[in-house]
Amino acid sequence: MKKTIPIFLICDDNYAPYMATMVASICFNTKNHIEFHVIGKGISKENQNKIEQMKLKFNNFDIDYKIYDVTTQCNIPYLVLSRMTSSTFIRMLLPNLYPEIDRALIMDVDMISMQDISSLWNIDLENFIFAATLDEPLDAYYVFKKNMQLSKDCKYANCGLMLIDCKQWRNNKITEKCIEIEKQYRDHLNCADQDVINKVFCGNFKEIDSKFNSLLGNEDNIVNRHFCYLRKPWFSKFNVEGELIKNFDSWWKYAEMTPFYEEIKLQYDKMTDNGVDTSISKAQRNYKRMEMISCVRNLIKSKGN
Repeated sequence: MKKTIPIFLICDDNYAPYMATMVASICFNTKNHIEFHVIGKGISKENQNKIEQMKLKFNNFDIDYKIYDVTTQCNIPYLVLSRMTSSTFIRMLLPNLYPEIDRALIMDVDMISMQDISSLWNIDLENFIFAATLDEPLDAYYVFKKNMQLSKDCKYANCGLMLIDCKQWRNNKITEKCIEIEKQYRDHLNCADQDVINKVFCGNFKEIDSKFNSLLGNEDNIVNRHFCYLRKPWFSKFNVEGELIKNFDSWWKYAEMTPFYEEIKLQYDKMTDNGVDTSISKAQRNYKRMEMISCVRNLIKSKGN
């Protein structure tokens, strides 16, 4: 009998269609049974029912939902990043919130799997608490490391995909350490929970091949493709740099396997003039707008201190 693979997903209702696309990609490519554990501010019953319909196509997954508001339940009052929500901090808590699970994958929902993820699941952690790929571009994280008082040579993990020994995480009280670091560095976080986790571990994690969490789509043998930051195929064919998004067609192939396809396509067509993508400049404007919002928030907070 094949082993069940537990996967933690942090998702709110507005991202449910993209999460469903990710679920379809994993189930299509993976033979193992998958247990998806979704946590965040809540997925509507309507969207839960749509995802449940996908079992008519894929018989190798189960999914459950848990509501958790990190702002009120974990005393994290704000997030100085316009591109993220406070729910991202739930990542730091997941092994504690599911105490019955001893090993799991954590995956961002702006991803797709392009191969069987059992090759990732079967990686030997070699007594490390988690495995992850390095973030890219590597030189961009020197500033983040400086803000977190880390050596510039310290390995910096992309926490959008983590293979975790949850039992070790709990035994070493990593969640408690993360909460303390978040309080200490709250006004200096560029990548929210990712900065916190990297500070707690100081490079002490198992580095795995970038094909398991491909951020730019440059690998030849991609297992998981991560459309991070302003590289979302449901918005545009182009990223903020004006380049074609790699694996754009692959994402849409899996979106078509979900009950959300027509809804996603309609939204895409509205944004891109009925499917004709002219949105390079839109992506660039969105990027500048997000940076401006972050700067303004930082200025307001610095005056308040």
